[in-house]
Amino acid sequence: MDIWGTLFATVVGAAIALLGQHLVKRAEHRARISELLLEQCAYLAASSSDFHNRVWEERVLDMNDRVSSWDVSAHGLASARLQILSKDRALLSALQELNNAGQQLGSYWRRGVVDEAEFTSRWNRHRIATEQFIATSGEVVHRRLAQA
Repeated sequence: MDIWGTLFATVVGAAIALLGQHLVKRAEHRARISELLLEQCAYLAASSSDFHNRVWEERVLDMNDRVSSWDVSAHGLASARLQILSKDRALLSALQELNNAGQQLGSYWRRGVVDEAEFTSRWNRHRIATEQFIATSGEVVHRRLAQA
């Protein structure tokens, strides 16, 4: 009976070790996804704020080519990464509003001649969308980190 007991204990010990390894790898994977999510959200928030500032620099400081030199492709890449990493509806909705508001502001500004009221409306929409995205992404990232 001692051999069977030893064999049983060995099998149980190995199963516990394998389960432990699986749980550790799963936790590491969740933490890595959370880190990637944080990076993309932070980049998008900073990129949108940079775009907002560039419009202001052109409008108020009469600086040239600030908006046209903004890295729209990097912003688009971060948006795509975020859509792949997260299926959170509130976050994706905030991202969509942020991108739509930015496109509306940018396309209107590049026309050259702008109506003050229309510009202010688009400017404020983009500012609010950026603030909402930051708040929503903060909630999502904190929730994921708490679960990791």
